[in-house]
Order: sequence, then C-alpha cells, then structure tokens
Amino acid sequence: MILKHFRLNPIEVNCFIVACSETKEAMIVDIGEWVPEIPDYVKEQGLNLATIFITHDHHDHTDALEEATKHFGAHTISCTARPGGYTVDRVVGSDDEVTVGTLTGRVVDTCGHTPVGVSLIFPGHVFSGDALFAGSVGGTTNEEDYNMQLENIRTNLFTLPGHYEVHSGHGPSTTIAVERGSNPFFV
Repeated sequence: MILKHFRLNPIEVNCFIVACSETKEAMIVDIGEWVPEIPDYVKEQGLNLATIFITHDHHDHTDALEEATKHFGAHTISCTARPGGYTVDRVVGSDDEVTVGTLTGRVVDTCGHTPVGVSLIFPGHVFSGDALFAGSVGGTTNEEDYNMQLENIRTNLFTLPGHYEVHSGHGPSTTIAVERGSNPFFV
C-alpha cells in the first residue's frame, strides 16, 4: 500500500491518497481543497487516480470534489448522495467494500459528528474522517448524536487490532491502541 498525506488549508483538513503498490490504482480520501501538489504527486508516482472517497458531508472535506473529479475523471464514493452538493457515483454504508487495485477496504458506520458518516478501513489503516481524532472525537450538536458517535467508535473502530493507524480528518495520525487506552472521551 502507498499512503500519502496532504494537509490542506485554511483549516488544516487532512487529505490522503491510498494506492495499490502492485497496480498503481489510487484513491483520494476527502478532498476539501484543490492544491497542485495532489495532481503533481499522482503524476510523479505514475498513479491512476480512479476513485475519490468522502467520509462525511462537511465542506472542508468536499469543497474540491467536483474539481478533482473533473481533473482525474475519477469515480466518486460517499455515504451521502450529494456531498457538498455534488452527486456521487456510488453511495456506501456499513460493511460495503471499496477496492483500490488489489486492496479491499471496508466501510463502517461512525455517524454522530454528522447524521451520516463513515470510516474506511484497509488492513492496518483507518480513515476516520471527523469521527475519531488523536485524543479527541468530532463535535456533535446534541447528546443523542454524541452518545451514538461514541458507541459507533467503540463498536466499529476500537474492536480493530491496536496497531491499526488512525488517519483522521484533522490533526496527527494515531493508533487504535493509543486511542482505546488514553483518549479522554473513552477512558
């Protein structure tokens, strides 16, 4: 697996490229801003960027979806039909699979921060959007959503092996073991 991280401004949202080492097929996870470094990296690495995956429908994760789709001719996948007002090619939910070359990822429900939100799990890696952060969780608007988000994280993420890296929508990456053992929202 090839993994590349981009920190986009103005609010330091994370954007990731996941690529299959064998086939060079690639996917962007969340694209809140269009920066030249993204297509430059794809070209330099000889990747075929075939898919754009959106974890949840907030503008800082979707603002460049249309531009990136047009540039790469990529297939779009999200947990909602119109993230950022852009109609996607495929809507996914819990336990759906997403492939990138020979890699297979599994979608899990991590809603709470938004009414519909998902995380994408590949072997050893979790792309959690704004559900789970290093030492924190995404904000919610009410207690019911807050409790649902914590339960989704406990059930769908904290059951993963501890070595899995968590790549969130903002801030640094972490691991399941670190968050399970020291995230103040769960300890």
